[in-house]
Amino acid sequence: MQKKSPRHLARSLAIQGLYAVKINQCSIDEIESFLQLVNQGVYEKANYELMHQLIVKTISGFSDYIERYIPYMTRDVKDINLVEQIILAIAAAELLNSLSVPATVIINEAVELTKLYGAEESYKFVNGLVDRLAHDVRKSEMSVVKLSAKKSIKPIKQ
Repeated sequence: MQKKSPRHLARSLAIQGLYAVKINQCSIDEIESFLQLVNQGVYEKANYELMHQLIVKTISGFSDYIERYIPYMTRDVKDINLVEQIILAIAAAELLNSLSVPATVIINEAVELTKLYGAEESYKFVNGLVDRLAHDVRKSEMSVVKLSAKKSIKPIKQ
C-alpha cells in the first residue's frame, strides 16, 4: 500500500468533515474534534492547516463552488450525490484559492478521492468537471500543461 501524503490525508479528512457538516449541521470546531477522535492516526499525519482551510472555505462558499460547474454539467446538481458534490466543491476551492498548488495535482486528488469515497465510475464524471473548471479558471497554467503533453507525445516510427 502506498503511503499517503499529509496533504492527501488533509483532503480526505476535509471530505469527511464536510459530509458531517452537511448531514449534522455542526460547527467547524465540533467537526474537527470529531475527526481527531475518530481518525486519530490519520489526523496526526494530516496537514492540519490545509484540512482546516478546506473545511472553512468550502463551507462558506459551497453553493458558489458547485455553481461554477453548472455550465459543464449534463445533469441537474440535485442528481449528484453529496460526497461527489463535496469533492467538486473542495476542488473548486483549491483551484480558486490555492494558486501554489498545481491544477493537475488538484484534478488528480479529486479523482483519487472520488475513487475512494464516490460511487463506482463517478471519478470519470468528477475528472471531466474539475478539468473543465481548471481550464477556465487557470487558462494559462492549463495551456502550458496541454502544450507539454503534446510535446511529450512522440510519433511512432513505422
